[in-house]
Amino acid sequence: MNRNRVLSVVIISVILASASVAIVPTIKADAQHTVVGTLYIDGEPTDDVTVTLSFPSEDYTDLTQDGGKYYINLKSDGKHEGETGTFILSISGTIEDNTTYIVPEEESVEMIDIHVATTGGDGDGDSDGDGDGDGDGDGDGGGGGYTPSNQPPVADASESQTSGYVDESIDFDGSKSDDPDGTIDLYEWDWDNDGTYDYNSTSSTTIHTFNAADTYSVTLRVTDNQGATDKDTIEVIISKANLPPTEPTIDGTSEGTKDTEYTYTIQSTDPDNDTIQYIIDNWGDDETTETEFLPNGTATMQTHSWMSAGKYTISVKAYDNQTVSGTTEYIVLIDAHLVDGIGYLIDDDADGTYDSFHNDTSGQETDVEKQDDGTYLLDDDGDDSWDWIYDIETDTLTAYSEPTPEPDNTALIVLAIIVILFLIVLGYLVKRNNDKKKAQKKADEKKSQSKKKSTSKKSKK
Repeated sequence: MNRNRVLSVVIISVILASASVAIVPTIKADAQHTVVGTLYIDGEPTDDVTVTLSFPSEDYTDLTQDGGKYYINLKSDGKHEGETGTFILSISGTIEDNTTYIVPEEESVEMIDIHVATTGGDGDGDSDGDGDGDGDGDGDGGGGGYTPSNQPPVADASESQTSGYVDESIDFDGSKSDDPDGTIDLYEWDWDNDGTYDYNSTSSTTIHTFNAADTYSVTLRVTDNQGATDKDTIEVIISKANLPPTEPTIDGTSEGTKDTEYTYTIQSTDPDNDTIQYIIDNWGDDETTETEFLPNGTATMQTHSWMSAGKYTISVKAYDNQTVSGTTEYIVLIDAHLVDGIGYLIDDDADGTYDSFHNDTSGQETDVEKQDDGTYLLDDDGDDSWDWIYDIETDTLTAYSEPTPEPDNTALIVLAIIVILFLIVLGYLVKRNNDKKKAQKKADEKKSQSKKKSTSKKSKK
């Protein structure tokens, strides 16, 4: 043992008496010092152990034991400064942790926590402090001899998330836990503080989901590489997440005329029965409207007019003072007509005839031409040539093509006229020749008859 004489021997005899181990304090002269500590068995503090102390009366004042902590008041008469003494702890099992401490130069209170485990050695200890349990393990009761000091870990769950919502992943973090003389080998989490550790891992972080709103006491227990443990408990407040209102419905005219007021009915409901505010982000003309907060499910009626012809999109959502619903859009055509998804016709002067075409893709507006059959010719790309024929009655869009020019038949007609005239003249000439022949024939026949008659008369005579 140390070459200096033993200042004092303290024998702490526990109900579990057996193996011996040394705790070596250095005593300062001319000062009273109080040793305060907690006895841990298997990592848990105990207050049901009987502790008995015995050491020279001139070297201590008193000992008290309360709630598992032992209080040892040491004194010195000035002649033992710098010397060492030994506390001998006799307990069955292997000692997992002992602490060597240095007495400060001023009167103070020093904390010593003694950690033991109830498994292991079976020596019967040595209660006289001078004998065979001297650390070499081969004495008559030494069962384990001197075990190097092991300081317990410190659990720290302070980096964990302490609030969240039902069915939402909550982050738990024990990374600030520490072991001053070793490593932390195990992290265990008790989600509802019922004493049962529901999850364990070698990792300091994890996530957990709670399925009901409540305030939960969550305990982290850490274990170091020598089996010592420590706990830290935090409170986690889990609330029911606020649900947003439903997307509003909009009811009102979808076609109208400029400078005319129209009324729209807007309604939403909130699953949490919260009051609702309606927010019209845009009437389509950069005008906005916000209502007061109304009882859940209450509809609002809003009026609006537009100053120019065109297509307008009303955007509205509902707000319950925490979350916002999705946005509902409603299209209103003011003196306008949609054209098969590519744009719309605009009646600028509201006279019933459309004057221009708006291309939704390019945003360009071009003039249109109404034809006699009621269809409109559209210039889709602004190149001053028609691209489409739109039938407003059938909502049909047809690609425009230039009409085929009529052939010039003047020469053919003239030729035909000449032929016809020729045929007429020819016919006339043939007819006249035939008529002459017929007249000549009749004249010849008449002359012949007359000659026959004359001959007949002469023969009679």
